[in-house]
Amino acid sequence: MNLVSSSHGSATALGVKAHVLYSQLLKADEYWALLGLNSTAEIAAFLKQTAGYKDQLETLLPAKVHRIDLENAVRSSVLAEADSFLFYLLGVWRKFFIDWLSWYESEQLKSIFRWIHSKRLDRDMMRQHLFRVPGSKLPYEALLNCRDYKEVLDTLRDTKFYKVLREPVRRLINGESSLFSLELAIDNMVEMDLYNDIKKLPVDEQKVLEPLFGSRIDLLNLYHFHRCMWYYNMTIEETISRMLPVKYKVKVHHLREMAKGANWEERIALMEEYFPTYGKIFHDALEQDDKELALEMSIKRYNYLKALSILRNGVPGFHTAIAYFILKDHEVTDIIRMIEDVRYDYDRRSAAQYLIRPIINGGEPAWQ
Repeated sequence: MNLVSSSHGSATALGVKAHVLYSQLLKADEYWALLGLNSTAEIAAFLKQTAGYKDQLETLLPAKVHRIDLENAVRSSVLAEADSFLFYLLGVWRKFFIDWLSWYESEQLKSIFRWIHSKRLDRDMMRQHLFRVPGSKLPYEALLNCRDYKEVLDTLRDTKFYKVLREPVRRLINGESSLFSLELAIDNMVEMDLYNDIKKLPVDEQKVLEPLFGSRIDLLNLYHFHRCMWYYNMTIEETISRMLPVKYKVKVHHLREMAKGANWEERIALMEEYFPTYGKIFHDALEQDDKELALEMSIKRYNYLKALSILRNGVPGFHTAIAYFILKDHEVTDIIRMIEDVRYDYDRRSAAQYLIRPIINGGEPAWQ
C-alpha cells in the first residue's frame, strides 16, 4: 500500500490502515483472560495466538521464555508497526512521528542513566533491557560502555539530548542524589518538540491533535507540580523552572495560585475550581490505597480515552494513526503490568483497577 502522507488520499489510506490495526487490539475479555493466567509461560502462549502479537512472539518458546524477553517482544510489536508507517512518511508528518517515537528513545536513555546511578555496571544485563527504536540516533553500544554521568553526556554530544542534559548532569556530578531533574528534563524536551510539531501540521490535523497532546501537557505539568511540591518540598519558583516551557490550558498563574494552598487538599480544591476534569482525576486518584500508581494510571487513562474518541470519530487521516499508536502503547503498558500481576500473584480484581484501559464493569466510560 502506497502511504505517502503528503497527499490527502494517502493520509486517508494511512488512517484506514490504523483502523485495521485497531481491530487487532485485545478485547476486554482477553484482558480478563490474561489476568486469569498463572505464569509468564501461559501469557506468552496466549499472546502468540493473538493477531496483534503473534509475529513478534513467533520465535519465543513459552515454556522457556524469560519475563524480560517476553516484555521486549511485546514492546517490539508497537515499534515494528511504527517502523512500517515511518517508511511512508515525509516532511512534517515524518518529523512529528519520529518525535513521537522519542518517547521510547527517552525511556531507553533514562534506563541508561538509572543503570549508571545504581552502579550495577553489567553491560550484558543492561543490553537485555534495550530495544531498537525506529529513527533513533542514540549510540547505544557507546552508551553501554560509559562508566559515569560525564561519559554518558560526552557520548550524547551529537544528539538532540545533549543541550538539555548538560545542567542536570552537572548537578549530578556535583552531588545531587536524585535523577528526578534529569528525567524531567528529558521528558520535557520530548513533549515540547511534539507540541511544537503540531503547529506545523495542516490545520485540520492541528485541530484534532492539539487537544490530545495539550491535555497531556497540562496533566504532566500538574503531575510534576504535585511531585515537586509534595515529595521534594521545592518552592514554587523551583517548581516552575522544571515545568514544560510550553503550556496549554494550565498557565503559570494557575500554578502560583494553587501553590498558595496550605496542604495538598487545598491545592486540589483550587485545581478543581480552575479545571474540574483535571481536579477530579487528582482527587479520585489520591483517595486510592496506592495513590501514586492510581494517579499515574488515571492520567494515562484520560489520554487513552481521548485517543479512543479520535480514532472512532471523523474521517481517517494522519491523526487516526497517531490515536491508534497511543492506544497500542497503552495496551503494551497494560500487558507488561499484567505480566507483573500474574508473576507476583496479585489480586486480579485489584490489579484490574490499575490498568490504563477500563475493563471493570465492561465499560470504557467518558470522563465527566
